[in-house]
Amino acid sequence: ITLKVDEMWSFVANNRQQGWLSWAEDQTNGQIIAFVFGRRTPQTFRGLLAVLEQAGLQIVHWLTDAWWAYYDC
Repeated sequence: ITLKVDEMWSFVANNRQQGWLSWAEDQTNGQIIAFVFGRRTPQTFRGLLAVLEQAGLQIVHWLTDAWWAYYDC
């Protein structure tokens, strides 16, 4: 299975109160496999990895947009 991981953000009241949705989807059919909500931090990304691991999925190779948190995990 090839997964595509992405994130998007919104805010409550002002731009400094950002909330991020990060998700992993099956690249072939667009089905959402896992998702997490949180700030854009390494901890939130590790949370997504934990959900994928609980689903029995092991990440073999990442293609990223060079966001620093991906390298911290």
